[in-house]
Amino acid sequence: LSSRQPYERAQTELELNITEFGSYKLEFESDPVAEKEGNNSFYFSVSGLAVFSRLSAKDTYEFFVVDRVNGQPVKNARINIYKLPGSWYNSALTLETTIPVNGVGLAVYNKNISNNDVFYQAVAENDNGSPLHSFPWSYYPQEDRRTQTAETVNLFTDRSLYRPGQTVFFKAVATTTKDDSSQVTANKSLEFVLRDANDQEVSRQVLKTNEFGSVSGEFVLPQGSLTGYFRITTHNGNAGFRVEEYKRPAFEVTFDKIETTYKFGEEITLTGKAESYSGVKLQNAHVSYRITRQQSWWWRWGGTPEHFTEGSVKTDENGKFTVVFIPQKADGSSSSRSVYTFDVEATVTDVNGETQVGTYSVTVGDISMMLNMEMPEKLEKSSDEKIVVSARNLDGNDIKASGTYRVFSLLENDSTHRQLLQGNFETGEQTELKSKLKALPSGKYRLRLLSKDDRGNDITAGHDFILFDYSDKRPPVKTNEWFVVKNRVFGPGKDAEIVLGATDDLNVLYELWREGVLLERKWVKINNGNRLFSIPFKAGYKTGVVLMLTYVKDEKFYHHSTELISEKEKTGLEVKLDIFRDKIRPGAQEEWRLTIKDAKGNPATAEVLASMYDFSLDRIYSTPKWVLSLPQFYMYRTAAPLEKDRSFNPQQVNGYFAVPFKNVESLFFDRLNWYGFSLYRYGRMMVRGVLQEKVAGVQADYYAAPMAKGETLQMAADVADNVLAE
Repeated sequence: LSSRQPYERAQTELELNITEFGSYKLEFESDPVAEKEGNNSFYFSVSGLAVFSRLSAKDTYEFFVVDRVNGQPVKNARINIYKLPGSWYNSALTLETTIPVNGVGLAVYNKNISNNDVFYQAVAENDNGSPLHSFPWSYYPQEDRRTQTAETVNLFTDRSLYRPGQTVFFKAVATTTKDDSSQVTANKSLEFVLRDANDQEVSRQVLKTNEFGSVSGEFVLPQGSLTGYFRITTHNGNAGFRVEEYKRPAFEVTFDKIETTYKFGEEITLTGKAESYSGVKLQNAHVSYRITRQQSWWWRWGGTPEHFTEGSVKTDENGKFTVVFIPQKADGSSSSRSVYTFDVEATVTDVNGETQVGTYSVTVGDISMMLNMEMPEKLEKSSDEKIVVSARNLDGNDIKASGTYRVFSLLENDSTHRQLLQGNFETGEQTELKSKLKALPSGKYRLRLLSKDDRGNDITAGHDFILFDYSDKRPPVKTNEWFVVKNRVFGPGKDAEIVLGATDDLNVLYELWREGVLLERKWVKINNGNRLFSIPFKAGYKTGVVLMLTYVKDEKFYHHSTELISEKEKTGLEVKLDIFRDKIRPGAQEEWRLTIKDAKGNPATAEVLASMYDFSLDRIYSTPKWVLSLPQFYMYRTAAPLEKDRSFNPQQVNGYFAVPFKNVESLFFDRLNWYGFSLYRYGRMMVRGVLQEKVAGVQADYYAAPMAKGETLQMAADVADNVLAE
């Protein structure tokens, strides 16, 4: 190793002329400056064998032995099983058994073992260089859960926040799932229990489901009990909600959306509004605002927010107010394409003392536009996938833009080869460009876009993609791993289709699995080209199978596992809202009308769950969306994958040399005894459950032995004040 400067990283390559298989030790020496003591050697193996293995069933281990270069199964190989009777320090490995591989290079070992004391090694004639490997750890399902019956109850409440004494209306839907099919459970008695914040029972009731498997009920919340998180529970179902002595928000603060993109140094005027939920404008209300600034970068997260300015205004007779400021870059910023986000927070207080907050973000930059391109990494010529170009201003609003595009072919190292296409574009779907791409030969290309923003700045975007056709005879790029899924959904008369291709010749292990059971296994040859695997549907496949393609080429391991899903008859309901009024009067009789049809467009017999609540409560505690959750048993996905042996992993060796050094006596000085207190996040103390206290502008997280809260906080304040004063 040579280095021009001390402590500089250096590297080199060694070419070892090794002609025989076996285990080797490599030793290296340091220069005379370093002492001889140290770690200056490591071991490695040279072998022509490679192994991939799995735990395919309970106590059944499969080992495939192949040639490390061409991937062909080695028929004269065998697997030696070694056992470690004791620990590594006081015992030696003993040969437990030897298993010859069969005609497809497979050796099977059937025994219940402990993985941490049994190892295997692949050997063949004149080749015992393969290292020892641990047994595979792949999970094998002990039982098929799809044959079990799962009963589920989905519980819904009309909202998620209540006051003590109010009524909770709830709905429950009972279902039974078996063999990938779920049905509602009709005429089933369910017991519902209301539990308080201490998980104590408040009341209970028994209800019976109707023909739709649903039941409705209500609970009256107790007065004077402890507030907090309440639950309604039943067998296989529960729903939670908050019970609080809350104050309903009387008004909200919003900002008008701005469409203009601003420059640095250009005055920005934001218009806000304070209005009650019933539409009453808050007049002459006090508004205090605070603006923070944060730098943004396209390639990573933004910087730390910093205070920019603050002020106060009053609302006018229409409840509106304005915030005016001039955006500036941070001091010392020299970038010609700086982008900053200014976050405006406005706090409005009404005559009753209620305070609400509204926020708005404005992004300002030297440029005013960004180009985006939606395009797949692999574009099949006959696919209906779209190429879409969009432009947005710095606030994320879509805008129109135009420009030019160029398409380049790429070399193997992804450098530009030559330009093949050029033309003009406007934002939107690029149908003309896609039609031109179809005429190009399959290969790897680079699409470059160029436009200008309203300030004359060049705005660019680029995308590398692979263009191919399912009928290609060879991969579009140089690779031994061209894998594309043409169709994973199959059924009677409709095959699943998978393409695997390679620049070189491959020996591929083809397997079909379902629910941990092997359905088909064979070795397939691929000769410098693409191979289309067509898998016909069989009744025994039921909901689907897993296709596994595994191979070794040039000392690299490849494994692809793909779910093939059985085609299902279209089901579901189509719900259409025919009549809906979003503005109504208190006490008025209103009607909303729905039309519900089945998947075939016929009128459906259905039950509708609908609820109305005060939307302003979402400002305190939002109501989650109703979702009907059903068990999913996809046992065909649990086929154990094949694992490569550790000889495929890069070997990292950390050598070291002992370097002479002198002991320097440490110096100690008098210092303040903090008695365990820390201003930082380590060495924390807890004070009566309080995790965070802000003292003199410094956040202190701490743990302490039980003591009076006032005493502990006073101690913390005194210490922090002294520190700041110093």
